[in-house]
Amino acid sequence: MENILYIIATVVIGALVFGFLIGKIFSSSNLKGRAKLLEEELQKSSDSLQRIIKDQSRQLASLQNENGDISRMIILFPDMAEDITASISIDDLSTTIIKVAKQLLEADEIAFFVAEKENLLLKTYAGFSKEAANSMIKIKIGEGRIGWAAEKMIIMADEDFRNESILIKEQLHKGGHENINIDICAPLLYRGKLYGLIAVGKLSKNIKNIRKFLMMISHLSAATMENIHLISEIQHQADVDGLTKLYNITYFHKHLQIEIDKAGRFNRNLTIFLFDIDNFKLYNDLNGHPAGDVVLSSIGKLVKDNLRLIDIPARYGGEEFIIMLPETGSELGMQIAERMRKQIENLNISFPQNKPWERLTISGGIATYPLDGKNEKELIKTADIALYNSKKSGKNRVIPYEQSFAALE
Repeated sequence: MENILYIIATVVIGALVFGFLIGKIFSSSNLKGRAKLLEEELQKSSDSLQRIIKDQSRQLASLQNENGDISRMIILFPDMAEDITASISIDDLSTTIIKVAKQLLEADEIAFFVAEKENLLLKTYAGFSKEAANSMIKIKIGEGRIGWAAEKMIIMADEDFRNESILIKEQLHKGGHENINIDICAPLLYRGKLYGLIAVGKLSKNIKNIRKFLMMISHLSAATMENIHLISEIQHQADVDGLTKLYNITYFHKHLQIEIDKAGRFNRNLTIFLFDIDNFKLYNDLNGHPAGDVVLSSIGKLVKDNLRLIDIPARYGGEEFIIMLPETGSELGMQIAERMRKQIENLNISFPQNKPWERLTISGGIATYPLDGKNEKELIKTADIALYNSKKSGKNRVIPYEQSFAALE
């Protein structure tokens, strides 16, 4: 409304100026000169008024467009906020951000990064070529436009990058992604911590509005990422044994059935390795439970550090441990178990009481799907029988179920 009133006032003032010029011209004594001067001044005034009107019309159109964008944002915002905050994983959130950004910003190119230590890792993108995406897979914070916006922790548009110092402009050309067209970058910040970044290219809208919209999206996204991390941490703590830092038996049982079903579908083997510490009760009686806890936590760390990513180790209870070895037959399972037995035997442990464990040994048994059991209950039972027989046959050994009875002879 203020812009419209300004246009009207400008036109009125222009008309008054125009009338004054006409009166001045006709007061001249030279009629021919007056006519020529009138024509020249009339043209100048007309051109000036046209320029003013065009300029104000553009401003009015811009205001109308801005109002339209804001109105559109107000309509979309409730659903947008619900979609973002309802995300239960980083994968869900990254997909939602791309969808929301494309809908709200009407941009052709959008990339979503997550922060990991000193880098930004590309999680999801839309519009960029495969070659461009490959060059953005890992960006060091501080390098290029994307990395620099993350370093400064502020939203930066093309104009902001161009206004940086010469020294910084050199920094903006580092990395393998410097030639990618990025119009604006919005870091995802929550309580001063960087969680990720949204990069947008090939914008078709007013950058002023885009900055406002991106700020809202980035704030919501960062808060959601914080919640996802907190939920993940709580779930992790619920699944992990506090002393050994291995999974607890509840988690193990849940995933054992999943892996057995998978092994059955794809006709693969699965082996479980069950073991306990020899003479552990006697050691606790002699040295106290705190010293026993040191043994348990040391074995837990060794087990965790020496398994494959697909393996699932757990504390079975007390001094017993169990390890799930997916896609593993009896022969390979024995190799893994025997290697671990020797590593534990050579484990050097010292305690506050300065009473080192002279000889730390374990006894164990393995059972393999489907030969030794076709379900969770059967597999654990046969592995337990193999463990029992390894104890009876002399301890400090691992025996597969199929050989465990022969070992007693």
